[in-house]
Amino acid sequence: MKNRTSSHVFVLAATVLFTGIAHYSIHYAAMLRGYETSALVAYRNIALVAIMAALPVFLKKFLNFHGGWTLFTSCILLFSIGLVIQYRLFTDNEYLADVSRDDVAKVENSNLSDREKSRALLRLRLQAIAREREEKIETQQMRYIKENYSPEKKQMMGLPATPAEPVDLSKEKLRSSNVALSAVLASNNTLIPIFAILFFVMAFVAMRRDDVLVFLRDHGFIIVLLTLAPLILAAITSSGGKSIGNMTPWEPAKIPFLVGFAAILSVLYKKLAKTHWGLPHAKDVLPLAFMAVLPFVPFLVLKDFGQMMVFGAVYATLYLIAVRRFSQRFVLVGSVGLVMAVLIVGALPRPTQERIPLLPTLATPVRWVLPDRIQQRFHLWLDGFNPPPPETAWWKSDYDDYYSDLVKRQPGLPAMIEEEPTLQRTINVDAWFDILAFQPAQATFGIASGGVTGRGLGLGHPEVIPVADSDYIYAALGEELGLFGGLLLILALIVFVSAGVKTAQDSRDMFSKLCVTGLAAFIGFQALVNIGGITRALPMTGITLPFVSHGGFSLLTSFVMLGMLLAFSHRNAIDRMKDEAEVLPGDRGVKFDY
Repeated sequence: MKNRTSSHVFVLAATVLFTGIAHYSIHYAAMLRGYETSALVAYRNIALVAIMAALPVFLKKFLNFHGGWTLFTSCILLFSIGLVIQYRLFTDNEYLADVSRDDVAKVENSNLSDREKSRALLRLRLQAIAREREEKIETQQMRYIKENYSPEKKQMMGLPATPAEPVDLSKEKLRSSNVALSAVLASNNTLIPIFAILFFVMAFVAMRRDDVLVFLRDHGFIIVLLTLAPLILAAITSSGGKSIGNMTPWEPAKIPFLVGFAAILSVLYKKLAKTHWGLPHAKDVLPLAFMAVLPFVPFLVLKDFGQMMVFGAVYATLYLIAVRRFSQRFVLVGSVGLVMAVLIVGALPRPTQERIPLLPTLATPVRWVLPDRIQQRFHLWLDGFNPPPPETAWWKSDYDDYYSDLVKRQPGLPAMIEEEPTLQRTINVDAWFDILAFQPAQATFGIASGGVTGRGLGLGHPEVIPVADSDYIYAALGEELGLFGGLLLILALIVFVSAGVKTAQDSRDMFSKLCVTGLAAFIGFQALVNIGGITRALPMTGITLPFVSHGGFSLLTSFVMLGMLLAFSHRNAIDRMKDEAEVLPGDRGVKFDY
Protein backbone atom coordinates (compact mmCIF):
# COMPACT_ATOMS: atom_id res chain seq x y z
CA MET A 1 0.00 0.00 0.00
CA LYS A 2 1.32 3.44 -0.90
CA ASN A 3 2.03 5.80 1.97
CA ARG A 4 -0.89 8.10 1.25
CA THR A 5 -2.86 9.20 4.28
CA SER A 6 -6.13 8.84 2.36
CA SER A 7 -5.41 5.19 1.53
CA HIS A 8 -4.77 4.29 5.14
CA VAL A 9 -7.77 6.30 6.33
CA PHE A 10 -9.90 4.24 3.94
CA VAL A 11 -8.52 1.00 5.40
CA LEU A 12 -9.11 2.31 8.91
CA ALA A 13 -12.68 3.31 8.01
CA ALA A 14 -13.26 -0.22 6.73
CA THR A 15 -11.88 -1.51 10.04
CA VAL A 16 -14.42 0.60 11.93
CA LEU A 17 -17.22 -0.75 9.72
CA PHE A 18 -16.21 -4.37 10.21
CA THR A 19 -15.85 -3.76 13.94
CA GLY A 20 -19.48 -2.63 14.03
CA ILE A 21 -20.61 -5.65 12.02
CA ALA A 22 -18.70 -7.98 14.33
CA HIS A 23 -20.33 -6.43 17.40
CA TYR A 24 -23.78 -6.90 15.90
CA SER A 25 -22.96 -10.53 15.09
CA ILE A 26 -22.04 -11.12 18.71
CA HIS A 27 -25.25 -9.41 19.83
CA TYR A 28 -27.37 -11.62 17.57
CA ALA A 29 -25.58 -14.78 18.72
CA ALA A 30 -26.19 -13.79 22.33
CA MET A 31 -29.93 -13.50 21.64
CA LEU A 32 -29.85 -17.06 20.34
CA ARG A 33 -28.55 -18.07 23.76
CA GLY A 34 -31.19 -16.16 25.65
CA TYR A 35 -29.54 -12.90 26.68
CA GLU A 36 -28.76 -9.47 25.30
CA THR A 37 -25.38 -7.83 25.10
CA SER A 38 -24.76 -4.25 26.16
CA ALA A 39 -25.36 -1.78 23.34
CA LEU A 40 -23.51 0.88 25.34
CA VAL A 41 -20.35 -1.22 25.45
CA ALA A 42 -20.64 -1.86 21.70
CA TYR A 43 -20.99 1.87 20.98
CA ARG A 44 -18.04 2.56 23.26
CA ASN A 45 -15.82 0.07 21.44
CA ILE A 46 -16.80 1.32 17.99
CA ALA A 47 -16.21 4.91 19.12
CA LEU A 48 -12.72 4.02 20.37
CA VAL A 49 -11.80 2.44 17.04
CA ALA A 50 -13.30 5.42 15.19
CA ILE A 51 -11.26 7.88 17.26
CA MET A 52 -8.09 5.95 16.52
CA ALA A 53 -9.02 5.72 12.86
CA ALA A 54 -9.27 9.51 12.77
CA LEU A 55 -5.86 10.03 14.37
CA PRO A 56 -3.98 10.05 11.03
CA VAL A 57 -5.86 13.20 10.04
CA PHE A 58 -4.87 14.83 13.33
CA LEU A 59 -1.24 13.74 13.04
CA LYS A 60 -1.00 14.87 9.43
CA LYS A 61 -2.75 18.22 9.80
CA PHE A 62 -1.64 19.41 13.23
CA LEU A 63 1.65 17.58 13.84
CA ASN A 64 2.88 17.50 10.22
CA PHE A 65 3.55 13.77 10.23
CA HIS A 66 5.54 12.63 7.19
CA GLY A 67 6.39 9.04 8.10
CA GLY A 68 4.86 5.73 7.08
CA TRP A 69 1.35 4.78 8.13
CA THR A 70 1.71 1.00 7.92
CA LEU A 71 2.73 0.71 11.57
CA PHE A 72 -0.33 2.62 12.70
CA THR A 73 -2.83 0.88 10.42
CA SER A 74 -1.73 -2.64 11.38
CA CYS A 75 -1.81 -1.65 15.06
CA ILE A 76 -5.40 -0.39 14.87
CA LEU A 77 -6.44 -3.59 13.10
CA LEU A 78 -4.95 -5.59 15.98
CA PHE A 79 -6.63 -3.34 18.53
CA SER A 80 -10.03 -3.71 16.85
CA ILE A 81 -9.70 -7.50 16.81
CA GLY A 82 -8.94 -7.40 20.51
CA LEU A 83 -11.99 -5.24 21.24
CA VAL A 84 -14.26 -7.61 19.33
CA ILE A 85 -13.07 -10.68 21.24
CA GLN A 86 -13.24 -8.83 24.55
CA TYR A 87 -16.81 -7.74 23.77
CA ARG A 88 -17.67 -11.36 23.08
CA LEU A 89 -16.32 -12.41 26.47
CA PHE A 90 -17.29 -9.49 28.70
CA THR A 91 -20.93 -9.61 27.62
CA ASP A 92 -21.25 -13.32 28.35
CA ASN A 93 -22.91 -13.93 31.71
CA GLU A 94 -21.11 -17.22 32.15
CA TYR A 95 -17.70 -15.60 31.70
CA LEU A 96 -18.61 -12.80 34.11
CA ALA A 97 -20.21 -15.06 36.72
CA ASP A 98 -18.77 -14.39 40.15
CA VAL A 99 -19.44 -14.81 43.85
CA SER A 100 -21.94 -12.42 45.42
CA ARG A 101 -20.72 -9.92 47.98
CA ASP A 102 -22.73 -11.59 50.73
CA ASP A 103 -21.13 -14.96 50.03
CA VAL A 104 -17.69 -13.37 49.94
CA ALA A 105 -18.34 -11.73 53.31
CA LYS A 106 -19.49 -15.03 54.82
CA VAL A 107 -16.34 -16.80 53.66
CA GLU A 108 -14.04 -13.99 54.77
CA ASN A 109 -15.63 -13.88 58.23
CA SER A 110 -15.41 -17.64 58.70
CA ASN A 111 -12.78 -19.48 60.74
CA LEU A 112 -11.24 -21.13 57.70
CA SER A 113 -7.58 -20.78 56.85
CA ASP A 114 -6.55 -18.56 53.96
CA ARG A 115 -6.08 -21.54 51.67
CA GLU A 116 -9.46 -22.97 52.65
CA LYS A 117 -11.10 -19.58 52.07
CA SER A 118 -9.66 -19.36 48.56
CA ARG A 119 -10.87 -22.89 47.86
CA ALA A 120 -14.34 -22.05 49.17
CA LEU A 121 -14.55 -18.92 47.03
CA LEU A 122 -13.44 -20.92 44.01
CA ARG A 123 -16.17 -23.50 44.59
CA LEU A 124 -18.78 -20.75 44.91
CA ARG A 125 -17.59 -19.15 41.68
CA LEU A 126 -17.75 -22.48 39.87
CA GLN A 127 -21.30 -22.91 41.11
CA ALA A 128 -22.22 -19.46 39.77
CA ILE A 129 -20.67 -20.34 36.41
CA ALA A 130 -22.59 -23.63 36.35
CA ARG A 131 -25.88 -21.82 36.96
CA GLU A 132 -25.28 -19.42 34.09
CA ARG A 133 -24.28 -22.29 31.82
CA GLU A 134 -27.44 -24.23 32.68
CA GLU A 135 -29.59 -21.22 31.80
CA LYS A 136 -27.97 -20.96 28.37
CA ILE A 137 -28.36 -24.69 27.78
CA GLU A 138 -32.04 -24.63 28.77
CA THR A 139 -32.69 -21.68 26.45
CA GLN A 140 -31.07 -23.43 23.51
CA GLN A 141 -32.89 -26.68 24.26
CA MET A 142 -36.28 -24.96 24.34
CA ARG A 143 -35.51 -23.11 21.12
CA TYR A 144 -34.58 -26.37 19.42
CA ILE A 145 -37.81 -27.98 20.64
CA LYS A 146 -39.92 -25.09 19.36
CA GLU A 147 -38.26 -25.13 15.95
CA ASN A 148 -38.05 -28.89 15.35
CA TYR A 149 -40.59 -30.85 17.44
CA SER A 150 -44.06 -31.69 16.14
CA PRO A 151 -47.19 -30.48 18.01
CA GLU A 152 -47.85 -34.02 19.26
CA LYS A 153 -44.37 -34.38 20.67
CA LYS A 154 -44.59 -30.98 22.35
CA GLN A 155 -47.93 -31.92 23.89
CA MET A 156 -46.44 -35.12 25.30
CA MET A 157 -43.78 -32.96 26.98
CA GLY A 158 -46.42 -30.72 28.55
CA LEU A 159 -45.75 -27.83 26.19
CA PRO A 160 -48.22 -25.91 24.00
CA ALA A 161 -48.98 -27.93 20.85
CA THR A 162 -47.66 -25.35 18.42
CA PRO A 163 -46.34 -26.24 14.97
CA ALA A 164 -42.61 -26.37 14.39
CA GLU A 165 -41.47 -22.99 13.11
CA PRO A 166 -38.48 -20.67 13.46
CA VAL A 167 -38.42 -18.73 16.71
CA ASP A 168 -39.00 -14.99 16.44
CA LEU A 169 -36.25 -13.54 18.62
CA SER A 170 -38.05 -10.21 18.87
CA LYS A 171 -40.86 -11.94 20.78
CA GLU A 172 -38.61 -13.97 23.03
CA LYS A 173 -38.03 -12.98 26.64
CA LEU A 174 -34.31 -12.29 26.90
CA ARG A 175 -32.18 -11.48 29.89
CA SER A 176 -31.31 -7.84 29.38
CA SER A 177 -27.98 -6.20 30.05
CA ASN A 178 -28.09 -3.84 33.00
CA VAL A 179 -24.85 -1.98 32.35
CA ALA A 180 -25.31 1.71 33.15
CA LEU A 181 -23.81 4.51 31.08
CA SER A 182 -21.84 5.80 34.07
CA ALA A 183 -20.33 2.36 34.61
CA VAL A 184 -19.28 2.14 30.95
CA LEU A 185 -17.69 5.60 30.96
CA ALA A 186 -15.86 5.01 34.24
CA SER A 187 -14.65 1.49 33.49
CA ASN A 188 -11.01 0.63 32.87
CA ASN A 189 -12.01 -0.64 29.43
CA THR A 190 -12.86 2.96 28.54
CA LEU A 191 -10.24 4.91 30.44
CA ILE A 192 -7.20 2.81 29.59
CA PRO A 193 -7.60 3.10 25.77
CA ILE A 194 -8.16 6.85 26.15
CA PHE A 195 -4.98 7.19 28.18
CA ALA A 196 -3.25 4.96 25.64
CA ILE A 197 -4.17 7.42 22.87
CA LEU A 198 -2.89 10.35 24.94
CA PHE A 199 0.38 8.58 25.77
CA PHE A 200 0.75 7.62 22.12
CA VAL A 201 0.55 11.27 21.04
CA MET A 202 2.88 12.38 23.84
CA ALA A 203 5.45 9.73 22.91
CA PHE A 204 5.29 10.78 19.27
CA VAL A 205 5.74 14.47 20.07
CA ALA A 206 8.61 13.82 22.48
CA MET A 207 10.61 11.33 20.43
CA ARG A 208 10.78 13.42 17.30
CA ARG A 209 12.78 16.09 19.16
CA ASP A 210 16.55 16.03 18.85
CA ASP A 211 17.15 17.17 22.42
CA VAL A 212 15.04 14.31 23.80
CA LEU A 213 16.96 11.71 21.81
CA VAL A 214 20.30 13.19 22.85
CA PHE A 215 19.24 13.18 26.49
CA LEU A 216 18.10 9.55 26.33
CA ARG A 217 21.28 8.49 24.58
CA ASP A 218 23.54 10.26 27.07
CA HIS A 219 21.65 9.31 30.24
CA GLY A 220 20.35 5.85 29.39
CA PHE A 221 22.24 4.14 32.21
CA ILE A 222 20.90 6.54 34.85
CA ILE A 223 17.37 6.09 33.54
CA VAL A 224 17.69 2.33 33.90
CA LEU A 225 18.95 2.60 37.48
CA LEU A 226 16.11 4.95 38.41
CA THR A 227 13.64 2.50 36.88
CA LEU A 228 15.12 -0.55 38.57
CA ALA A 229 14.51 0.48 42.20
CA PRO A 230 10.71 0.96 42.07
CA LEU A 231 10.47 -2.03 39.76
CA ILE A 232 12.10 -4.35 42.27
CA LEU A 233 9.91 -2.90 45.03
CA ALA A 234 6.79 -3.56 42.95
CA ALA A 235 8.01 -7.07 42.21
CA ILE A 236 8.60 -7.85 45.89
CA THR A 237 5.24 -6.47 46.99
CA SER A 238 3.28 -8.06 44.15
CA SER A 239 0.78 -10.84 44.63
CA GLY A 240 0.68 -13.61 42.06
CA GLY A 241 2.71 -11.53 39.64
CA LYS A 242 0.22 -8.64 39.85
CA SER A 243 0.42 -5.24 41.48
CA ILE A 244 -1.75 -2.11 41.55
CA GLY A 245 -4.99 -4.01 41.33
CA ASN A 246 -4.70 -6.63 38.64
CA MET A 247 -2.09 -4.90 36.49
CA THR A 248 1.61 -5.37 35.90
CA PRO A 249 3.48 -2.09 36.45
CA TRP A 250 6.72 -3.57 35.08
CA GLU A 251 5.32 -3.53 31.55
CA PRO A 252 6.30 0.13 30.99
CA ALA A 253 9.80 -0.67 32.30
CA LYS A 254 10.51 -2.30 28.95
CA ILE A 255 10.97 1.11 27.37
CA PRO A 256 13.63 2.58 29.70
CA PHE A 257 15.46 -0.74 29.79
CA LEU A 258 15.49 -0.82 26.00
CA VAL A 259 16.61 2.81 25.74
CA GLY A 260 19.39 2.23 28.26
CA PHE A 261 20.69 -0.86 26.49
CA ALA A 262 20.50 0.85 23.09
CA ALA A 263 22.31 3.90 24.48
CA ILE A 264 25.28 1.99 25.86
CA LEU A 265 25.42 -0.29 22.82
CA SER A 266 25.43 2.71 20.47
CA VAL A 267 28.49 4.02 22.33
CA LEU A 268 30.37 0.72 22.50
CA TYR A 269 29.51 -0.91 19.19
CA LYS A 270 32.62 0.41 17.42
CA LYS A 271 34.85 -0.82 20.23
CA LEU A 272 33.22 -4.25 20.03
CA ALA A 273 34.72 -4.59 16.54
CA LYS A 274 38.19 -4.87 18.12
CA THR A 275 38.38 -8.55 18.95
CA HIS A 276 40.89 -11.09 20.18
CA TRP A 277 40.29 -14.66 19.06
CA GLY A 278 36.88 -13.55 17.83
CA LEU A 279 35.89 -12.05 21.19
CA PRO A 280 35.75 -8.35 22.14
CA HIS A 281 37.76 -7.01 25.06
CA ALA A 282 36.31 -7.61 28.51
CA LYS A 283 36.34 -3.90 29.39
CA ASP A 284 33.97 -3.27 26.48
CA VAL A 285 31.70 -6.24 27.12
CA LEU A 286 31.26 -5.99 30.89
CA PRO A 287 29.26 -2.70 30.93
CA LEU A 288 27.05 -4.09 28.19
CA ALA A 289 26.56 -7.38 30.02
CA PHE A 290 25.77 -5.54 33.25
CA MET A 291 23.13 -3.44 31.50
CA ALA A 292 21.67 -6.54 29.86
CA VAL A 293 21.39 -8.43 33.15
CA LEU A 294 19.64 -5.63 35.09
CA PRO A 295 16.07 -6.23 33.84
CA PHE A 296 16.32 -9.92 34.63
CA VAL A 297 16.58 -9.19 38.37
CA PRO A 298 12.93 -8.19 38.97
CA PHE A 299 11.64 -10.80 36.54
CA LEU A 300 13.63 -13.46 38.39
CA VAL A 301 12.00 -12.30 41.62
CA LEU A 302 8.60 -12.53 39.93
CA LYS A 303 9.46 -15.84 38.26
CA ASP A 304 8.17 -14.19 35.08
CA PHE A 305 10.12 -16.28 32.61
CA GLY A 306 8.00 -15.14 29.69
CA GLN A 307 9.32 -11.60 30.00
CA MET A 308 12.82 -12.97 30.50
CA MET A 309 12.51 -14.85 27.20
CA VAL A 310 11.33 -11.70 25.43
CA PHE A 311 14.07 -9.52 26.91
CA GLY A 312 16.72 -12.09 26.09
CA ALA A 313 15.55 -12.33 22.48
CA VAL A 314 15.40 -8.54 22.08
CA TYR A 315 18.83 -7.93 23.59
CA ALA A 316 20.37 -10.69 21.47
CA THR A 317 18.81 -9.12 18.37
CA LEU A 318 20.24 -5.69 19.20
CA TYR A 319 23.68 -7.14 19.81
CA LEU A 320 23.60 -8.98 16.48
CA ILE A 321 22.78 -5.71 14.74
CA ALA A 322 25.48 -3.70 16.51
CA VAL A 323 28.41 -6.08 16.06
CA ARG A 324 29.95 -6.39 12.64
CA ARG A 325 32.12 -9.49 12.75
CA PHE A 326 30.84 -12.94 11.89
CA SER A 327 32.83 -14.49 14.73
CA GLN A 328 31.04 -12.34 17.30
CA ARG A 329 27.65 -13.23 15.92
CA PHE A 330 28.61 -16.89 15.81
CA VAL A 331 29.73 -16.83 19.45
CA LEU A 332 26.49 -15.15 20.55
CA VAL A 333 24.22 -17.48 18.60
CA GLY A 334 26.19 -20.49 19.77
CA SER A 335 26.08 -19.37 23.41
CA VAL A 336 22.34 -18.74 23.29
CA GLY A 337 21.79 -22.10 21.62
CA LEU A 338 23.90 -23.87 24.25
CA VAL A 339 22.04 -22.24 27.14
CA MET A 340 18.68 -23.10 25.59
CA ALA A 341 19.77 -26.69 25.00
CA VAL A 342 20.86 -27.07 28.63
CA LEU A 343 17.58 -25.61 29.90
CA ILE A 344 15.50 -27.80 27.63
CA VAL A 345 17.41 -30.93 28.63
CA GLY A 346 16.91 -30.17 32.30
CA ALA A 347 13.25 -29.23 31.98
CA LEU A 348 12.13 -32.13 29.79
CA PRO A 349 9.58 -34.44 31.43
CA ARG A 350 11.14 -37.58 32.88
CA PRO A 351 9.37 -39.98 30.42
CA THR A 352 10.80 -37.98 27.52
CA GLN A 353 14.31 -38.03 29.00
CA GLU A 354 14.23 -41.78 29.53
CA ARG A 355 13.77 -42.40 25.82
CA ILE A 356 17.29 -41.12 25.10
CA PRO A 357 20.34 -42.90 26.58
CA LEU A 358 22.35 -40.92 29.17
CA LEU A 359 19.96 -37.97 28.99
CA PRO A 360 18.49 -38.49 32.51
CA THR A 361 22.04 -38.52 33.92
CA LEU A 362 22.94 -35.30 32.14
CA ALA A 363 19.66 -33.65 33.10
CA THR A 364 19.84 -34.38 36.84
CA PRO A 365 22.25 -31.55 37.83
CA VAL A 366 20.38 -29.10 35.61
CA ARG A 367 17.06 -30.06 37.20
CA TRP A 368 18.45 -29.30 40.65
CA VAL A 369 19.05 -25.65 39.78
CA LEU A 370 16.07 -25.08 37.51
CA PRO A 371 13.12 -23.33 39.21
CA ASP A 372 10.03 -25.47 39.62
CA ARG A 373 8.02 -23.11 37.45
CA ILE A 374 10.17 -23.79 34.39
CA GLN A 375 9.89 -27.55 34.84
CA GLN A 376 6.15 -27.17 35.28
CA ARG A 377 5.81 -25.13 32.08
CA PHE A 378 7.86 -27.59 30.07
CA HIS A 379 5.78 -30.51 31.29
CA LEU A 380 2.59 -28.67 30.34
CA TRP A 381 4.11 -27.98 26.94
CA LEU A 382 5.46 -31.41 26.05
CA ASP A 383 3.25 -33.75 28.04
CA GLY A 384 0.40 -31.60 29.28
CA PHE A 385 -2.32 -34.25 29.01
CA ASN A 386 -0.40 -36.69 31.21
CA PRO A 387 0.08 -35.59 34.83
CA PRO A 388 3.43 -36.17 36.54
CA PRO A 389 3.63 -38.70 39.38
CA PRO A 390 2.47 -37.28 42.74
CA GLU A 391 5.99 -37.56 44.15
CA THR A 392 7.44 -35.20 41.51
CA ALA A 393 9.17 -32.38 43.39
CA TRP A 394 7.48 -29.42 41.66
CA TRP A 395 4.04 -31.08 41.71
CA LYS A 396 4.03 -32.73 45.14
CA SER A 397 2.93 -29.66 47.12
CA ASP A 398 -0.08 -28.91 44.91
CA TYR A 399 -1.11 -32.55 44.85
CA ASP A 400 -0.84 -32.89 48.63
CA ASP A 401 -3.04 -29.81 49.14
CA TYR A 402 -5.62 -31.17 46.71
CA TYR A 403 -5.56 -34.60 48.36
CA SER A 404 -5.90 -33.09 51.86
CA ASP A 405 -9.01 -31.19 50.80
CA LEU A 406 -10.51 -34.38 49.41
CA VAL A 407 -9.80 -36.26 52.63
CA LYS A 408 -11.49 -33.54 54.68
CA ARG A 409 -14.62 -33.90 52.58
CA GLN A 410 -14.35 -37.70 52.30
CA PRO A 411 -12.64 -39.13 55.42
CA GLY A 412 -12.90 -42.67 54.08
CA LEU A 413 -10.79 -41.89 51.01
CA PRO A 414 -7.46 -43.32 52.31
CA ALA A 415 -9.12 -46.66 53.03
CA MET A 416 -10.65 -46.67 49.55
CA ILE A 417 -7.20 -46.06 48.02
CA GLU A 418 -5.76 -48.99 49.98
CA GLU A 419 -8.46 -51.24 48.58
CA GLU A 420 -8.17 -49.81 45.05
CA PRO A 421 -4.66 -48.35 44.43
CA THR A 422 -5.60 -47.20 40.92
CA LEU A 423 -7.87 -44.62 42.55
CA GLN A 424 -4.80 -42.54 43.38
CA ARG A 425 -4.01 -42.20 39.69
CA THR A 426 -7.55 -40.93 39.08
CA ILE A 427 -7.13 -38.39 41.88
CA ASN A 428 -3.80 -37.31 40.41
CA VAL A 429 -5.38 -36.75 37.00
CA ASP A 430 -8.24 -34.76 38.52
CA ALA A 431 -5.83 -32.64 40.54
CA TRP A 432 -3.64 -32.00 37.50
CA PHE A 433 -6.47 -30.75 35.33
CA ASP A 434 -8.17 -28.83 38.14
CA ILE A 435 -5.03 -26.95 39.16
CA LEU A 436 -2.71 -26.56 36.17
CA ALA A 437 -3.78 -28.23 32.93
CA PHE A 438 -7.39 -27.08 32.62
CA GLN A 439 -6.65 -23.72 30.98
CA PRO A 440 -4.20 -24.92 28.29
CA ALA A 441 -6.37 -27.97 27.63
CA GLN A 442 -9.49 -25.86 27.07
CA ALA A 443 -7.51 -23.53 24.81
CA THR A 444 -6.32 -26.47 22.73
CA PHE A 445 -9.84 -27.88 22.45
CA GLY A 446 -11.20 -24.45 21.52
CA ILE A 447 -8.72 -23.89 18.69
CA ALA A 448 -9.31 -27.42 17.41
CA SER A 449 -13.09 -26.94 17.41
CA GLY A 450 -12.72 -23.67 15.49
CA GLY A 451 -11.24 -25.44 12.49
CA VAL A 452 -10.53 -23.40 9.37
CA THR A 453 -13.42 -20.94 9.38
CA GLY A 454 -14.36 -20.90 13.06
CA ARG A 455 -17.66 -21.51 14.81
CA GLY A 456 -18.79 -17.94 14.27
CA LEU A 457 -18.66 -14.85 16.45
CA GLY A 458 -20.66 -15.53 19.58
CA LEU A 459 -21.30 -19.17 18.66
CA GLY A 460 -18.27 -20.79 20.24
CA HIS A 461 -17.52 -21.43 23.89
CA PRO A 462 -14.39 -19.40 24.69
CA GLU A 463 -16.00 -18.44 27.99
CA VAL A 464 -14.92 -21.80 29.42
CA ILE A 465 -11.25 -20.78 29.09
CA PRO A 466 -10.05 -18.97 32.22
CA VAL A 467 -8.52 -15.54 31.50
CA ALA A 468 -9.53 -15.83 27.85
CA ASP A 469 -9.56 -12.03 27.52
CA SER A 470 -5.87 -11.69 28.39
CA ASP A 471 -3.23 -14.40 28.07
CA TYR A 472 -5.45 -16.78 26.09
CA ILE A 473 -7.23 -14.34 23.81
CA TYR A 474 -5.73 -15.98 20.73
CA ALA A 475 -7.48 -19.23 21.70
CA ALA A 476 -10.82 -17.39 21.87
CA LEU A 477 -10.11 -15.86 18.46
CA GLY A 478 -9.14 -19.22 16.99
CA GLU A 479 -12.32 -20.89 18.21
CA GLU A 480 -14.74 -18.29 16.89
CA LEU A 481 -12.93 -17.12 13.73
CA GLY A 482 -10.89 -20.24 13.02
CA LEU A 483 -7.63 -20.49 11.15
CA PHE A 484 -8.57 -17.55 8.92
CA GLY A 485 -9.03 -15.24 11.89
CA GLY A 486 -5.79 -16.39 13.46
CA LEU A 487 -3.89 -15.89 10.22
CA LEU A 488 -5.36 -12.39 9.83
CA LEU A 489 -4.03 -11.47 13.26
CA ILE A 490 -0.63 -13.02 12.55
CA LEU A 491 -0.48 -11.23 9.18
CA ALA A 492 -1.16 -7.89 10.89
CA LEU A 493 1.65 -8.63 13.35
CA ILE A 494 4.03 -9.55 10.52
CA VAL A 495 3.17 -6.33 8.68
CA PHE A 496 3.74 -4.33 11.87
CA VAL A 497 7.14 -5.90 12.58
CA SER A 498 8.17 -5.62 8.92
CA ALA A 499 7.31 -1.92 8.92
CA GLY A 500 9.37 -1.56 12.10
CA VAL A 501 12.34 -3.28 10.47
CA LYS A 502 12.02 -0.98 7.44
CA THR A 503 12.00 2.03 9.77
CA ALA A 504 15.14 0.73 11.49
CA GLN A 505 16.90 0.29 8.15
CA ASP A 506 16.12 3.89 7.21
CA SER A 507 17.44 5.32 10.50
CA ARG A 508 20.64 7.34 10.12
CA ASP A 509 22.31 6.83 13.53
CA MET A 510 22.98 3.69 15.53
CA PHE A 511 20.99 4.78 18.60
CA SER A 512 17.83 5.33 16.55
CA LYS A 513 18.40 2.10 14.64
CA LEU A 514 18.73 0.10 17.85
CA CYS A 515 15.73 1.75 19.51
CA VAL A 516 13.47 1.09 16.53
CA THR A 517 14.68 -2.48 16.21
CA GLY A 518 14.14 -3.07 19.91
CA LEU A 519 10.62 -1.63 19.88
CA ALA A 520 9.57 -3.75 16.91
CA ALA A 521 11.32 -6.79 18.39
CA PHE A 522 9.51 -6.40 21.71
CA ILE A 523 6.13 -6.47 19.97
CA GLY A 524 7.14 -9.31 17.67
CA PHE A 525 8.78 -11.57 20.23
CA GLN A 526 6.04 -11.02 22.81
CA ALA A 527 3.42 -11.97 20.23
CA LEU A 528 5.50 -14.98 19.21
CA VAL A 529 5.84 -16.20 22.80
CA ASN A 530 2.12 -15.68 23.47
CA ILE A 531 0.79 -17.34 20.31
CA GLY A 532 3.46 -20.04 20.43
CA GLY A 533 2.48 -20.89 24.00
CA ILE A 534 -1.23 -21.12 23.20
CA THR A 535 -0.67 -23.28 20.13
CA ARG A 536 1.86 -25.39 22.07
CA ALA A 537 4.70 -24.51 19.74
CA LEU A 538 6.46 -23.04 22.80
CA PRO A 539 6.00 -23.33 26.56
CA MET A 540 3.14 -21.16 27.81
CA THR A 541 4.50 -18.28 29.87
CA GLY A 542 1.45 -16.15 30.63
CA ILE A 543 2.26 -12.89 28.84
CA THR A 544 -0.21 -10.76 26.93
CA LEU A 545 -0.68 -10.38 23.19
CA PRO A 546 0.29 -6.78 22.26
CA PHE A 547 -2.59 -4.48 21.23
CA VAL A 548 -5.04 -7.40 21.43
CA SER A 549 -5.20 -8.66 25.01
CA HIS A 550 -7.25 -6.94 27.65
CA GLY A 551 -4.73 -5.26 29.89
CA GLY A 552 -3.77 -2.06 31.65
CA PHE A 553 -0.09 -1.28 31.48
CA SER A 554 0.35 -3.74 28.63
CA LEU A 555 -1.91 -1.71 26.33
CA LEU A 556 -0.46 1.60 27.50
CA THR A 557 3.08 0.38 26.88
CA SER A 558 2.21 -0.94 23.44
CA PHE A 559 0.76 2.40 22.34
CA VAL A 560 3.73 4.33 23.74
CA MET A 561 5.96 2.05 21.68
CA LEU A 562 3.80 2.75 18.65
CA GLY A 563 4.15 6.51 19.19
CA MET A 564 7.93 6.15 19.43
CA LEU A 565 8.06 4.08 16.25
CA LEU A 566 6.01 6.65 14.34
CA ALA A 567 8.30 9.40 15.62
CA PHE A 568 11.35 7.59 14.26
CA SER A 569 9.53 6.99 10.98
CA HIS A 570 8.74 10.71 10.82
CA ARG A 571 12.39 11.60 11.46
CA ASN A 572 13.49 9.28 8.66
CA ALA A 573 11.08 10.96 6.26
CA ILE A 574 12.36 14.42 7.21
CA ASP A 575 15.94 13.25 6.67
CA ARG A 576 15.02 12.02 3.19
CA MET A 577 13.33 15.33 2.41
CA LYS A 578 16.46 17.19 3.52
CA ASP A 579 18.60 15.04 1.24
CA GLU A 580 16.31 15.69 -1.69
CA ALA A 581 16.34 19.43 -0.98
CA GLU A 582 20.14 19.47 -1.03
CA VAL A 583 20.16 17.72 -4.41
CA LEU A 584 17.74 20.21 -5.98
CA PRO A 585 19.38 23.67 -6.27
CA GLY A 586 16.10 25.53 -6.16
CA ASP A 587 15.17 24.06 -2.77
CA ARG A 588 18.27 24.93 -0.78
CA GLY A 589 16.43 27.55 1.24
CA VAL A 590 13.69 25.20 2.42
CA LYS A 591 13.72 24.42 6.17
CA PHE A 592 12.63 21.09 7.57
CA ASP A 593 11.79 20.67 11.25
CA TYR A 594 11.28 17.38 13.05
